[in-house]
Amino acid sequence: MRGWTMIAGALALLAAPAAAQETRVAPEGHTPPPATLEQMDWLVGQWVGTGIGGAPAMESWLPQSGGTMVGSFVQEDGEGAIRFTEHLYLMEEEGTLVLRLKHFNADLTGWEEKDGMLTFRLIAVEDCAAYFHALTLKCRNPNFPGEGLLAAVRMQSGGELVFRFDALGPDHPQRCPDAMTTIDMNQCYADVLGRADERRETYLAKAVELHSDRPELAKDIEASDAAFLAYRDAECGAVYEDWKEGTIRGVMGLDCSIAMTDRRTLTIWRNWLTYMDSTPPVLPEPKPTP
Repeated sequence: MRGWTMIAGALALLAAPAAAQETRVAPEGHTPPPATLEQMDWLVGQWVGTGIGGAPAMESWLPQSGGTMVGSFVQEDGEGAIRFTEHLYLMEEEGTLVLRLKHFNADLTGWEEKDGMLTFRLIAVEDCAAYFHALTLKCRNPNFPGEGLLAAVRMQSGGELVFRFDALGPDHPQRCPDAMTTIDMNQCYADVLGRADERRETYLAKAVELHSDRPELAKDIEASDAAFLAYRDAECGAVYEDWKEGTIRGVMGLDCSIAMTDRRTLTIWRNWLTYMDSTPPVLPEPKPTP
């Protein structure tokens, strides 16, 4: 999921090849648009996921201070040790935003020269998204800003590295912290999906039961869930296909299914298990599956 600026050596982010997906490349002579750090509040927090080679990774962003948001990134090596880290500054500069970073090995020796760093100029800022030259930061789902983070970086070869993180916090526990191999991660994420599906089925059954006095409505609720499952299989199957050349394809597909299932359960709760007045909900509000 994300060692997003791991760009072998020094990521010479030059000219824009074909078919950019998540990343954008600034045209020659581009002037960065006006932007402020207030537009990046959604980035603050701790974000965890699977990084390079399926090993755990974590990124943290602090609230702005003095016109700068400070971030850090940690990529583990799959055996519980640090592979490398990044120190990041997201800064207000000349009325716009610029992102600068430096890489460090586990022993704190730097990748770049002493005064060197990588600099990413802003192309566009949108709700829950910032597009820098060859680097993107955005919410995985703009309807749920605190749920997850997506980052992508364009490599010199023209390909992209795309990484997806979950939020870490009281309502977003880190998944599978003890899983160290691809097989372990796949099994652990499959177990999480099993729990997510079990809860979805519980909320669905309660919704159907609650509206059993209206048989057509109850039937429609069940039909909508069947349609959701078909859509989930197609969407997350596409995610798996997209990552099929990588060892994390299983985790990526399962993570997609978990996230979609949690959102489906929340939708069932909002539509069929809550009330417009102050009446307590029939079941507790579902949180992301740990």
